[in-house]
Amino acid sequence: MEIIVNSISKLKGVHHACIYHNGVQLASTFPDDAASLETAQEITDQIFAALIAIERSYNEIYFSIGDQFLAAFLMHDNHIALLLTEKKINFPLINMGVKSASTKIRLKIEAEKAEKLATISAVNNPSIAFSPETNPDFEMLLEQLSSKLIFYLGPAAPLVLEDCLKQWKQKYTQTVDNLPHLIELAQEELDSDDEKNEFADAANKIINETLNNT
Repeated sequence: MEIIVNSISKLKGVHHACIYHNGVQLASTFPDDAASLETAQEITDQIFAALIAIERSYNEIYFSIGDQFLAAFLMHDNHIALLLTEKKINFPLINMGVKSASTKIRLKIEAEKAEKLATISAVNNPSIAFSPETNPDFEMLLEQLSSKLIFYLGPAAPLVLEDCLKQWKQKYTQTVDNLPHLIELAQEELDSDDEKNEFADAANKIINETLNNT
């Protein structure tokens, strides 16, 4: 969620941004001493709740604060973005940025659900495995990597990882020392540098934990 908030706050004319859901702040670039932010969130919640109750489809609210706007946007699954912006801003650009963030939130929620289902399936289905020629010592590690990829790629993650495995086994011997090359192949399937770095950190942690337990 931090990545999503940071991408919004980088839009031209946006000073700070935060996202909250059901009264809980999920990520923010506002200063820690922004005491009025909680009040703004409560007011925004009440307004959007009232609009939903009367079946109005408004999903933007603008509060004028001196030479700035405090803009609120209703996004996917009742997530709300609060932006502190200049008054002279490119509204279509801001809307596009918020819509993009809303889509990312939807994908994130779907990926988290898919990851939970995959974890449950792995527990209930211990026979799940990758192609026969894969080193059996790596099976648990690969399932963990697949679960991490689901966060970014959804249900297609196991198939993508299997394809990366095939490429990896063609070029390298199946050893722990060569696992970083598998991580690099999987990274290439991700869109942004932030996602690639985030996945690499998680994957390397899994590899280190595997080594420590052997």
